Amino acid sequence: MNSQADIVVIGAGAAGLSAAQALSQAGFHTIVLEADGHIGGRAYTEIMPDGSAFDLGCHWMHSASLNPFVATADALGVRYERRKGYGRSGFFLNGDWLEDTDVLKGWKVEERREKAMVDAWDKGCDQSVLDTVDREGPWVEVFDYFDSLNTSSDIDQISIGDMVNYNDTEENWPVVDGYGTLVARWAADVPVELNTPATAVHWGHSGVRVETLRGTLQAKCAVIAVSTGVLGSGDLRFSPELPVKKSQAIEALPLGNYNRIRLTIDRHLFDDDLPERIVVQHPGTPPMQLSLRPYGFDCVIGIVAGRYADWLERAGPEASRAVVTDALCQTLGEKFRGQVKADRQSAWRGNAFVRGAYSTSMPGQFYQRALLAQAVQDTLFFCGEATSIDHFCTCHGARMTGERAAREVRSVLGVQT
Repeated sequence: MNSQADIVVIGAGAAGLSAAQALSQAGFHTIVLEADGHIGGRAYTEIMPDGSAFDLGCHWMHSASLNPFVATADALGVRYERRKGYGRSGFFLNGDWLEDTDVLKGWKVEERREKAMVDAWDKGCDQSVLDTVDREGPWVEVFDYFDSLNTSSDIDQISIGDMVNYNDTEENWPVVDGYGTLVARWAADVPVELNTPATAVHWGHSGVRVETLRGTLQAKCAVIAVSTGVLGSGDLRFSPELPVKKSQAIEALPLGNYNRIRLTIDRHLFDDDLPERIVVQHPGTPPMQLSLRPYGFDCVIGIVAGRYADWLERAGPEASRAVVTDALCQTLGEKFRGQVKADRQSAWRGNAFVRGAYSTSMPGQFYQRALLAQAVQDTLFFCGEATSIDHFCTCHGARMTGERAAREVRSVLGVQT
């Protein structure tokens, strides 16, 4: 590994990769350090034995008309589906399938819930979702669950600023070949030092010195593209320590948890008229979304988020497999219990290179996203989904912030020839 560079980028997720691409194209000698053995960060796809792509992390190209990865997928021939919203969903709550009229009533409840958050925000209240929305009625737990899916945290931990300010065009297009596959192919030409965790960043007006397990790098500045989970863990030390306001911003934007649990089941066992996604809730258990035979592959994918995801992850893979199997069997019949051939699941809280799913601004702390994005003494530049004020919690948001960080570096260092 070279010991000298113009810029060192720490982290090879979508943010770090986009920053490195832009800076290299501008003529800067850029070195990218990645602690893990692959690029992409929370965009990571595994190919299952049946040939299907399973995203352990992000899977949907959200806000597709604003999402730069759509054009990238088109250019690279990576398959995705165009759709409105998230596609056809069914609801099986407390032992019964809901009729369309009941589901429509539920969406009306969701509209009122969203309006309550907008109204509170417009009045200057940065408070939790819990303290803002109506807590009565049969849909409360379902929409609490949806908010947890969107933010990876529970509603008492979520600032309504996140819910109101996210730029949602309601175009959510799933990447059939895997979002991780898309990111890996998009950044395939970016040189990255894999399995090279940065352990310390010494910074000042004279530049930066970055310590790694493979040696020390000198550079004019550093782009910090790791998660707030890593920044808050102390695994990456800064000398001198980061300014107090920066540390407070990191603390105010913790990572929640969000795990995808895949069961291998023959797709032919499912009736053709079943919706592709069902939300199930049984007495005494949290709601869970199940994707049935997605894209015609032999599987069911259950999704858990927030504290429940943390609890299941600590309980272990067998517990996660069991809760998805139970939800499936309680909804569609016990015949499925003996049909589960294998399972694969993510465990983002325990991933030492991320330490969670995606960022949530805590109640009263939404403004910290903008503060986290600010550079420190024109030497340390920060990017990643947590630094976005309107596309946080997304892969395309991370990419956009990497491009923004690259522009900031160029404004300081000038134009290379």
